[in-house]
Amino acid sequence: MMYLNYLVAFLWILSVIVLLWFGNRFIFRLLDKSVSWLKYTARRFFLQLMLSCIYSLACINLSYYLFKITSTVTPPDLAQILVLNIYGLLFIIPVLSVNFGIYFMMQWKKEHIKSDQLKQENLNSQLEALRMHIDPHFLFNNLNVLSTLIEENSRDAQFFLERFADVYRYVLQYKKEELVALNTEITFIRSYVFLLKKRFEEQCIIDIDIPGDLPDTMCIPPLSLQMLVENAIKHNKISLKSPLMIGIFIEHGTTLVVRNNYQPKPNSESKLANTGLENISKRYKYLSDSAITVVRDENSFVVKLPLLELED
Repeated sequence: MMYLNYLVAFLWILSVIVLLWFGNRFIFRLLDKSVSWLKYTARRFFLQLMLSCIYSLACINLSYYLFKITSTVTPPDLAQILVLNIYGLLFIIPVLSVNFGIYFMMQWKKEHIKSDQLKQENLNSQLEALRMHIDPHFLFNNLNVLSTLIEENSRDAQFFLERFADVYRYVLQYKKEELVALNTEITFIRSYVFLLKKRFEEQCIIDIDIPGDLPDTMCIPPLSLQMLVENAIKHNKISLKSPLMIGIFIEHGTTLVVRNNYQPKPNSESKLANTGLENISKRYKYLSDSAITVVRDENSFVVKLPLLELED
């Protein structure tokens, strides 16, 4: 008879452990979908602690009642239930605390690894950005334009050279920065657009509709605009008959939009993955929770960059 009691006790303990494990795991996953640890840390902690305690005590009491009825035919009395719940709480709370501790340690390790990866990707993106912006083709094309201007109009040539110097000065000054004021980026892109207009003339029309009184705390990753303009020129047909139209403006006060009419070059679809879009996307992932948005239809290609606050 004694061995039978030990067997019943063992089966009850085993059943409780299995029920607690799978039940609390279900509660954990259910709360993950509705109450994020990141956004609602305190609420999530107390809510999970309360639900886990209620569920665990219910499992302990119900399973004990069923085993007690089955093995002794008599239900547990009030004193037994009281002792059972006290010991249950003394067991549950430390176990949940250890579980929370392990979870937070694993999350910290995961985020630490992710942070290191993003930092490395950001560094690689910055190096790639620098490589793109001092591309010999860009230098060669603009030197050809400068050479033509020197022969035709020395005054225009001087102004072109100044803007050319502004572009490279900006690249060298801000290539290592994570964020730059939107006002500063707009000043740079105007110089860059000036060089493009001298090269393409009426084949490429770029409209920059940005107010001049933007706060200096409104920022974007440096060279983002240049990459998007360069991306549009690289992958679209440009001609006097069908000029490339690029618009740069702010939407809802929170998003910088670059839109161009969509007239892709033949076989350019496969090259889109190698443009600056991936570079910009990686840098936004590193800098914030905001992500860029790319929208394409038959007539237009639109990229939306969230404006970041300097304190972020």
